[in-house]
Amino acid sequence: MERSQIRGLARLLLRHPERRDEIRRKVTENTQIKELCDAYEAACEAAEYWSRSSDPIAPARADEYRELAAATEEDILHAISLL
Repeated sequence: MERSQIRGLARLLLRHPERRDEIRRKVTENTQIKELCDAYEAACEAAEYWSRSSDPIAPARADEYRELAAATEEDILHAISLL
């Protein structure tokens, strides 16, 4: 797994400790979940970046990326439930 995939997976595991074993097992079985973990990490990093920015558009961008991260998290959990 790439570093960003590992970081995305780690974030997901922190948010869902009750499902850690299941998530770890299934992420190794499915390339799509690894790619979603990468996208999840990118969205989380972007949300963090914009939340620290003083740019006038920053609050709106941070919200957009938080929504994207939440939607990606849902996609990951859905993909895991299908396996």
